Amino acid sequence: MGDVALINGLRAAWPRARLTALIPLVLFAGLVILAGAHHEPWFDEAQAWLIARDNSPWSLMTKGVRYEGTPALWHLVLWGVQRLGLPYGGLWLVSGALAVGGAFIVLDKAPFPMALRIALIFSYFFVYQYAVVARSYALDLVLIPALAWLFCQRLARPLVYAGLLGLLANTNAHSFVLAGVLGLELLWSLRARLLARERAALLAIALLATLALVAIAQAWPPADINFITNRPGDNPALRGAIILTEAFIARGDLFALTPPTLPWRAVGLVLTFAVLAPVAMLCAAARRLALAASLFGVLIGFSAIKYGNNWHAGIVFLTFVFCLWINWNRRAALPAWGRRWLIGAVGALLAVQVMDTAAAEVRGVLSPYSGAPATARALIARQKAHPGETIAVIGFKGFGVGPYFAANPFANYSAGAPRPAYYLWRRDQTPIPGVSETQWRQAIGGGYDRLL
Repeated sequence: MGDVALINGLRAAWPRARLTALIPLVLFAGLVILAGAHHEPWFDEAQAWLIARDNSPWSLMTKGVRYEGTPALWHLVLWGVQRLGLPYGGLWLVSGALAVGGAFIVLDKAPFPMALRIALIFSYFFVYQYAVVARSYALDLVLIPALAWLFCQRLARPLVYAGLLGLLANTNAHSFVLAGVLGLELLWSLRARLLARERAALLAIALLATLALVAIAQAWPPADINFITNRPGDNPALRGAIILTEAFIARGDLFALTPPTLPWRAVGLVLTFAVLAPVAMLCAAARRLALAASLFGVLIGFSAIKYGNNWHAGIVFLTFVFCLWINWNRRAALPAWGRRWLIGAVGALLAVQVMDTAAAEVRGVLSPYSGAPATARALIARQKAHPGETIAVIGFKGFGVGPYFAANPFANYSAGAPRPAYYLWRRDQTPIPGVSETQWRQAIGGGYDRLL
């Protein structure tokens, strides 16, 4: 009788749809664990870890991230898990846990058919790029689906929605511009209640404005920053097209393993527009086309003009999911051919994404993602065998070995001082970001025992 009561209790608390969703969620977690256990973190993962390790929460927010061009929310999360005892080798558990949380929200709350929800969580950015590679974008996997779920309730629960928007603004630079557009939309939607001085509306906007100002204060670049952004000679239109296609269909030759050529990239752009067109029709039917265009416009524009790498395409993809989510209930307003196009386009896109996931999982398990762990082991073994030997580093990527040492291991960085162990993106910094023959010759003449 006890077993029957337990099963009945589970059925009451967990409807059939939710119980069905547990199976793909467990499989999702298994894939994250498989890839994460074989993942070798590289420079930017190490950089965030070292900034969190070498700073207090206050110095994180006021100094540590000023040269990073990002607010400190991710670094504060890392600061917390480090003090709880998580070793650097477990960094992927943080991003993986956030990914599982985001996958649960999608499976449990998204309005799409279950088949699309399952395909969505196994898309490339969801289950690999933002789940296994531990960067601040892992926070987006939770925050953007949560905001999509609450969007239709934002006027009834403005304080909760504004708080999540404020957290999104503090996640990274790309998410900040995304939160900016959604924050303006919330301000416009609450305008009548703000004019009437309704307490909930005033508190929501005050909270959002405060968190936005906190993010700006943390990320505002110092005058002597030397952070690598888009190169001056880059073509913004080409950069924007690359970011857009990387978010959806990067190439026409889907199964090729080499980088896409420009003609195949052009085919990928055509296919990408074929995917986005019915979604634009859906947004128009819901009278939210201007919102969707603004969201995509600021993200692509920021990436094209200021700073954008291929992995930032994941924010664009999550924005696509957000727009699809908040407008899905208006698909009946489309003509029958439009609905078929919408379902077919989304299904085809997710099929391509799942193929990308499979390739990334295989590559991640069988091939090294970074040489930093192996290099660190070799350096540590060398130091044990030859105490007192000095190491010089050339180029910022060498700092990927930093978390494997208790302090700064490089004699030519900060005069060998133990802190900071992370790379400070400052103009007068030595070593400078690039790697050149001149730098190598200078280091060779510096009397160091090892050069990295």
